[in-house]
Amino acid sequence: MNQKTYSLSFQNKSFKIVEWSTSDNPTELILCLHGFGRSPEDFATFTDSLKDNERLVAIGFWSHAGSDSFTTKELIEGLSAESWVAQFHFLLNHFQVEKCKLIAYSMGGRLGLMLLQHAGEKISSAHFLASDGLTRNKLYAFTVGTWVGRQIASGLKKNGNIVIHSARFLKNLKLLPVKLFRFVEYYMHERSMREQVFDVWMGYRHCYPEMRLIAQSLEKNKIPTEFIFGKYDVIIPWKHGDKLRSMTSHLPHVEWKVIEKGHRLM
Repeated sequence: MNQKTYSLSFQNKSFKIVEWSTSDNPTELILCLHGFGRSPEDFATFTDSLKDNERLVAIGFWSHAGSDSFTTKELIEGLSAESWVAQFHFLLNHFQVEKCKLIAYSMGGRLGLMLLQHAGEKISSAHFLASDGLTRNKLYAFTVGTWVGRQIASGLKKNGNIVIHSARFLKNLKLLPVKLFRFVEYYMHERSMREQVFDVWMGYRHCYPEMRLIAQSLEKNKIPTEFIFGKYDVIIPWKHGDKLRSMTSHLPHVEWKVIEKGHRLM
């Protein structure tokens, strides 16, 4: 198994690439999109099933380890959906392929759905693991979409105790699952982690898919697609897929599955 780690430059910023292959000249690309706070190396688990003609490529997102951070302007204005799609086309051109297979996990699923929406003709198959973006989180929408929400987020970068105390209060009232409380506690505990949360929220806030357009793309492009959920996942539960599942129920090439796991499906 050949593994390479390097960086590519796009729009004056560099981002991390981890690439695996079993041959020197693979012709097929499998593009992998990781979750928030995770890394491209997570996808090493998929290398055992690689065929000789396949190249598994996992990219690092902006404001994640190994990739450049969002610029101040991008945090203020938000990265455009067009820029993310342009980065995808840049990758296809770099690896000299017309289409690719897609594997996307959690936050990477939201960005992968954007590719289905805007460039479905370039995707030959897709696998979404505990995909974010299937519903629009009201707290997220308030935080990134309003002046008040952004001001609150800026303050929370400096002190996350109010979020942790509020989450603990809701947990004690049994209004917040213990696993979700631990998730909040983990990401709000350290300032560097809080800053990453809000920077990524702000930076990618325009990359939010529309289920109607996703369903249309899946039907038009006939993309074999699989959505997998963890039975015990309190972060991305099965019900988040209800709207798109209903819209694609007549499409035999779109499958929905539940497995005996939590949020970490890899």
